Amino acid sequence: MTDTTTDADTKLRIRDALIAQARTELEATNDNLDDELRAAELDQDEPVRPDDTSQSDEAGELKGLLGAAAEAQEGRIAEIEALDVSPADAVRPGAIVGFGGQRFLVGAATPDVEIDGVEYTGLTTDAPIYAAIEGLTVGDTFTFRDREQQIDFLA
Repeated sequence: MTDTTTDADTKLRIRDALIAQARTELEATNDNLDDELRAAELDQDEPVRPDDTSQSDEAGELKGLLGAAAEAQEGRIAEIEALDVSPADAVRPGAIVGFGGQRFLVGAATPDVEIDGVEYTGLTTDAPIYAAIEGLTVGDTFTFRDREQQIDFLA
């Protein structure tokens, strides 16, 4: 029989690990953004060559992309922080759901994180599979991409 329980402390540790991971990624993006800002600055005391202006323009464009990435990461952190990770009796945002040998924290897109030897991945409510599992409980089956699966874990 599959273990279908995870205590509240473990759910909080999973959420906190995902937040810490997202913050680390945000810090790296911000560091890259700072580097690009410095690279985009032209030295006003030196003659400006056309190549310098071109590189400054490219760095400025990259700055915009990195800034957008940082904003998206900040939004992802806010989504994870806002999740209600109280016990769940049905698949919903904040629930941890397991099927097909994998476990997911529903409500935010995140990379994998390992807690107590178990790997968890974030699953957004925009993901196509979420529509197939929303509201299901342990033991319920669903079909996704012509493959039948069963909810074998829910916390």
